[in-house]
Formats: sequence, structure tokens, C-alpha cells
Amino acid sequence: KVIYLMLEGLDDQGTYFQIHEVGNTMPIVFIHGVGLSHEIWNPQVEFFKKQTTITYDLFCHGRSTCTFNEIGFEDFSNQINELLQFLKIQKAILVGFSLGGLIAAHFASTYTKKIEKLILFGTIYGRTDEEQTAALKRYEDVSKNFFDIQSQLTRWFNQDYLDKNPKIAEMISRILNENDHEEFLKSYKLLSYFKDSMIAFDEISSPTLIITGENEVGSTPKMSKDMGTVIKGSKVQIIKEGKHLCGIECAADVNKAFEGFINE
Repeated sequence: KVIYLMLEGLDDQGTYFQIHEVGNTMPIVFIHGVGLSHEIWNPQVEFFKKQTTITYDLFCHGRSTCTFNEIGFEDFSNQINELLQFLKIQKAILVGFSLGGLIAAHFASTYTKKIEKLILFGTIYGRTDEEQTAALKRYEDVSKNFFDIQSQLTRWFNQDYLDKNPKIAEMISRILNENDHEEFLKSYKLLSYFKDSMIAFDEISSPTLIITGENEVGSTPKMSKDMGTVIKGSKVQIIKEGKHLCGIECAADVNKAFEGFINE
């Protein structure tokens, strides 16, 4: 008999989580990007409803606590580790998006025995000097003015999709608006100042899928391909016509790619 159970709450460190538990299945943990929340994974949770899925809010995001003056990858990796311990999970598939992809990579390079498989989705790597300068300029702008939400939406979605899906635009705008500006900046700084040397990509030993959108400007297909040469035995997949939030916009294609890799 298969047991289905949905739980939500806070763990011992104040991490808000939702777990859709399906008995005797390998859990998939989804890690969102900077300024976002567990809600961006709704299409994936629905798609993988025959498997245990866990979504949660990063520290300083959503309903999770924020007790840090500065935050680093160790803090975010510890957050995952504590959450897994709290939920009594020995091993999981990790899916990280954007900053969440860097956190997943850091966790996979640190807690190697706790990872069954790894999916790095829309994840930066090997920024050129020009890309690094642009990232720091965005950080300065956001520090002063917060996000220009409209320009974020057009950076993250194709315009045609936004026009046809106003509720998605409203959801992402709401999540971005609900951030505490000072707390949000702690994570945004980590992303903006990121250097490849902060994570031991070559220490990742779990089967890895690296995936991004074809029209992604921040986490480009070239970055994914370059990362693929460093992570041993990894696979790279590019989502046709996808932009940054193609996990929502191109959910069918993304879910199919995730499923194909997970079931290999």
C-alpha cells in the first residue's frame, strides 16, 4: 500500500518546508532562486506527485527565518542538511535553480553521500569579465532601488507568455514584493559576487544534469556547457526557447527532461 501524506511547517532552524510524501520513493528536494520562494516549483510538485517532493524557503526568503548578518554557501548547505535530518531523510535527489543551483552544487561537493542525483538548473558558471561587471552593476542598482519587477519579468519570461498568463506574472511580482529588502540583499550579494572557486565543482561525483533555457541571458547555454566539462560524467540539456523561469513557462519540456534523467 502506498502512503500519501502532505505536511508543512518549520524545522528546528526555522526553515519553512512542504513535503508531499509518497511511501518508498526517493525524495526530490527543490531549491528556489534568489528573491523567490518554494512556490515556483508548483508545476514540478504536481508533475512528480507519485514521488516524494520537498520544497522549502531559503533562509531570508518566504516564511523561513533570517538570523544572519552575512550569508554564505555553507549556511545554505547546512540548511539543507538540517532539513533532511529533521525529515529523517538519508539521501535525496537535489534540484537547484539559479542561486539554488549554486547551493545544490555546494551541497553536492560537501555532502557527497547524501546525494542520489543532482540537477543544476539555470546555474551560472565561468562568467566573463563583462558578465561579472553587469552582475555587480545589477547588485548596485537593486541595493538602491530594489528590483524593477517589470524588467525582471521580461528577463525571466518570454513576453508572449506573460501576456497570456497574467496570474503567473502576478504570483512572481507578489513573491518579489514580499521580500524584506535588507534580508534579500544578503543572498543577492552572494550571487552577484559569485566566483567559480567558491564551489569545488570538480568534487561533485553524483550523476548530474545541467540544464538551462536556450534564450537565457544570465545563466547562458555556454555556461552550462562549460560547467559540463568540469563535472565528471554530467549531461547538459538546453530547453528550446526557454528563458530564466522556463521551469514555469516551459514546464512540460523541463519536467520531461527532469523525469528522463531521474529515471535513467
